Amino acid sequence: MPNEELMLDHEVALRKKKTNRIVAFSLLGLVLVIVVLIIVGACVPVNLKPYLIGSPDRVTIYNQTSTYGEFDADQQKYSQFMEEFDDVFEASFLVAMFSGRLGDYQITGQAENTLLSSVISNLQSGYYVEFKYDLPQTLTYNDGSAYNDIYNNNRTLSFTSLYFAISQTDELVDLEIYVGVKYSDDENASTYAVKVTQKANTYSLYENLSNYRTY
Repeated sequence: MPNEELMLDHEVALRKKKTNRIVAFSLLGLVLVIVVLIIVGACVPVNLKPYLIGSPDRVTIYNQTSTYGEFDADQQKYSQFMEEFDDVFEASFLVAMFSGRLGDYQITGQAENTLLSSVISNLQSGYYVEFKYDLPQTLTYNDGSAYNDIYNNNRTLSFTSLYFAISQTDELVDLEIYVGVKYSDDENASTYAVKVTQKANTYSLYENLSNYRTY
């Protein structure tokens, strides 16, 4: 009888040891999968460029209150600038996911009724850019759906210009893009600023500003 008990205890110990080994290997496998996902997420690039920013007809760069550079869509400087501009929205999948900006950008400020002229006045503390469009562009979310006028849900908002500052800091930050809109079809109506916020690093534009100088 004692021998039978010893054999039973031995089998239980072996079974427990085997179970512990399986659990340990499972946990190790799970950790390896997480590590691989983190590495892949940190390496895989995504582009967070807002859907609403189409190719402008003209680009103007300002240095405070002075025009620094200006070029049309058929000029070489335009192509160089737009290629570099697209790159400022590059981020790793992991950074984009944890910043909460992987799916969409933020659109705010309509209810504040901030005049576009006031925003431009604030931008004049450094370098900033204006995109100009010959035809009205529709203000949209990242999925292409229209951002409607809060004062008239049946009316979409359009714009022919947008503005953003060029940062002198080399880091991925919230880039504030100001879109000029009117809440009325009256040509004399005031133009207000709707703020679109997305993660970007515009430092490369600052580093290469001399390439775009035309004045």
